[in-house]
Amino acid sequence: MKNYPDMKYLTILALFGIIFVPASVSAATVYLQSSRDTISVGDTAFVTVKIDANAAVLNSVQGDIVFSTSSKGDLTIQQSSLGGSVFSLWPETPSVSQNGTDVSFVGGVPGGFSSDGTTVFKIIVQAKTVGSVTITPKNISAYANDGKGTQVPVETKDLVMNILPSKASASTTDDWADIISTDKTPPEPFTITIGQDPSVYSGKKFALFNAVDNQSGIDYYDVYENSAPAVKSGNMYELQNQSGNVSLKVIAYDKAGNERVATYISQTTGNNINWIIIIITVIVLIVLFLLYKMIQQRLKFKKPNAQ
Repeated sequence: MKNYPDMKYLTILALFGIIFVPASVSAATVYLQSSRDTISVGDTAFVTVKIDANAAVLNSVQGDIVFSTSSKGDLTIQQSSLGGSVFSLWPETPSVSQNGTDVSFVGGVPGGFSSDGTTVFKIIVQAKTVGSVTITPKNISAYANDGKGTQVPVETKDLVMNILPSKASASTTDDWADIISTDKTPPEPFTITIGQDPSVYSGKKFALFNAVDNQSGIDYYDVYENSAPAVKSGNMYELQNQSGNVSLKVIAYDKAGNERVATYISQTTGNNINWIIIIITVIVLIVLFLLYKMIQQRLKFKKPNAQ
């Protein structure tokens, strides 16, 4: 479980340009859905974290999804996916705890949302032993899109997954592999923003980028800064060059290996190019003027004396 530093997360969300508008506040509901009704030992499925806004307008949600192992059954958390999520801002992408029993997250969306049945993210799990596993949303906090960060009451619903013995006459099923195999679509186009804030990277400049992929979800980013080799990154990257010109190429990969490229060139680079053009223009004008004076001198020297 985590104690979330709310101010830091709210600062990062603000850097992404969240615009608050007045909204009514009512209880939201966070619940879970499994990709299949029954699961057998060896099968891989995914659990979707869902939220009903219930007429409220929400812009951020945070909390934990906890897997109970008290009923002998065992589900191994393999990874998470943001595919199909309404949330586009992730100060903390879903991360598995060291003991492998819970997933923590902090997500937001500019302008908020008010729909029911909204996907937050997916958790990919594999059944290991026969029994049952209770999956519970805990420490869930939701915030209204009202400009005040008003906390909205949240109701939660557990999900119980019963794990059956492995199927003797059939191969194991893998719902996640089915999604990966059919995902041929690259992530959506995205932009790169440069930010600087005392609470992030000790006040150093950083780049923000947030690609969206509605099928398998974003896996990771490769960041190329100036002429340096690629750096594998999440959606925030501390700039190595803090004072000079910055040229960035960011490649977003989804979990199926599809990619999307975005680039950024700092404004100072453009200013330097303008100054170079001006200097070259001045030099050319000076050279032309000197050539003109030289030609005039030669013409004067060759002019015949008057009779």
